[in-house]
Amino acid sequence: MKLSAKIFSVINNRLVRNILFWVAMVYIVWNNDTQNKVYSSDVYMMGIAITTFILIAYTYTNNLWLMPLYMRPKKYKAYTWRAALLTLITAAVFIFALKVLLMRYPLLRIHHISVFSTVVDTSRTAEQILYEINTCFWGLTVWLFLISTAWYMNDYSRQQKVLEAAQRKQVETELHFLKSQVNPHFLFNTLNNLYGLSLKKADTTPDAILRLSSILRYMLYESDAEQVSFEKEKEIMQAYINLELLRLPAGNDFRFVIESDREYMVPPLLWLPVLENVFKHATRVITDKYFIAYSATIKDGVLTIHTRNNYKPNGNSAAEGGIGLANLRKRLELLYPARHSITAMPDGDAFVVELKVNL
Repeated sequence: MKLSAKIFSVINNRLVRNILFWVAMVYIVWNNDTQNKVYSSDVYMMGIAITTFILIAYTYTNNLWLMPLYMRPKKYKAYTWRAALLTLITAAVFIFALKVLLMRYPLLRIHHISVFSTVVDTSRTAEQILYEINTCFWGLTVWLFLISTAWYMNDYSRQQKVLEAAQRKQVETELHFLKSQVNPHFLFNTLNNLYGLSLKKADTTPDAILRLSSILRYMLYESDAEQVSFEKEKEIMQAYINLELLRLPAGNDFRFVIESDREYMVPPLLWLPVLENVFKHATRVITDKYFIAYSATIKDGVLTIHTRNNYKPNGNSAAEGGIGLANLRKRLELLYPARHSITAMPDGDAFVVELKVNL
């Protein structure tokens, strides 16, 4: 596998591809109609070298100078007359080079020494030379069209790769920023809870600090990966739930379901804003009876998070979930465009959040 990958990498190199192309052209000409060659191999090798050099000069003057300088910025008129002049000069050089060879080797055939064929003989009349240059000019124009098309395709592919790399970098930067916002937001809410426990001098405060420590360790050292196992996320979810339950009275209607039908890899901490939202809304209500229903399940490749909890309007239209859920929406748009849905809204005395992601 490593060897094949290295071979593919070498072949995919632009310089190597170009070298292989010209080697193939030379090989085709060298092996063309071998039984009808009348001169020694040196003569044909010299002829192939001359015609191939002219074509290489013509090709790369167009590809490395004219196309990038004029066609890429869409200066079509400037490109057209320069390309026409280049083609005319190349046609004249090509015809004169062939005439010199034919005068010395009159039985030489063009298809024995050039992949690009044209009409040429030993005649030196101005009319014949102009005819041959004109014929060669239009033949080279076809060649120019083909190599320019290849240049366009290659340049478009390269530009797309650059654009995609820039977009990936932008997405990664934005995702990193959004993920970095999760930690301080979570820490702010959790420290408020610990502050409340400390005021009550609750015996559960040390346990809460220990659980917070394990969650923060996960956030610092393991959540930087693009994806983590759902089983690991399940552990941290449960730790967070247990941390929040330490400050809530027992005997309430709390239901938590976290399961999957097989092993999955998921983006880290997608669930955190939703779970924070559950406890934030539920505990805002002063009551003797709290209810929280939270489920995070994956079945057939679809992650579903559904929550329902106490809710009491406070006159703020931010019932959509505040900073945490707004952050989550942005992450989902970047990670799973057109492959997710999320709703967060009050339903009577309850607040309901439902998230679906096609992994």
